[in-house]
Amino acid sequence: MTSPSDKVPATDDLAATEFAALQDTWQTLGKDDPLWAILTDPDRRGQGWDLDEFLATGEADVAKYEVLLHDAGHSGSFASVLDFGCGVGRLSLAWGRRATAVTGVDIAAAMIERGRQIVATEPNVRLLVNDDVDLRQFRDGTFDLAFSHICLQHMPWLLAAGYIEEFARVTTPGGFVAFQLPSRGRPGRPTRRRIVDALPAGVRTRYRRWRHGTAAVFDMYYTPPEDVLAVGDRAGLDLLIQQPDESAGVGIEGYIYVFRRRA
Repeated sequence: MTSPSDKVPATDDLAATEFAALQDTWQTLGKDDPLWAILTDPDRRGQGWDLDEFLATGEADVAKYEVLLHDAGHSGSFASVLDFGCGVGRLSLAWGRRATAVTGVDIAAAMIERGRQIVATEPNVRLLVNDDVDLRQFRDGTFDLAFSHICLQHMPWLLAAGYIEEFARVTTPGGFVAFQLPSRGRPGRPTRRRIVDALPAGVRTRYRRWRHGTAAVFDMYYTPPEDVLAVGDRAGLDLLIQQPDESAGVGIEGYIYVFRRRA
């Protein structure tokens, strides 16, 4: 299994640069409109989400994974769950009803600050800032489920692949790793993005604040399944389920992957 120390310096430098840019973007989004940034329903932009309704979507998403994990051979409840890219705890809360302990991590302190207010009454759920390109704050084999949903899709594959390897490391032998990634976007979508990126900085910022309520823009990255499976295999994960999924958006091809850590 690859450890952070195995990476060449050039790769480390690029990952650190990508991470810093990603963290800055999501810190801004976490301050401007955190619920909308997590679930970008166009009708909920500008603080438009009702919190109870927002959290109910987390229950529905986790219930879907619960069925898949059962189909993959898991029974009973989990002892310790990692919710990677937890945002404000939408999914961490749902896992908290199914696990003894849940740890949510996010790179944006603003998201975690808001999330801690939301999960304050749930003693088995804790939310932590993750300031690293890896999960070094956790020891090997800490969790029996490492989970991530609509998070890895917003980071370059260099970072996402590294985190998947870390999921394997922090999961117990025989434990599960489950996450979602889009593999192919809708035709024609990049055109408007290229036009906006070509605008003068001031105009670009005003346009994005008008359209999205924030000048911060997050990207969507598409990863071929064979790349995902290769990283999983290298990290010591066996694929159990690869289910088609449109969580990244209607018409966007993607999959939910469920792996098991080799004993």
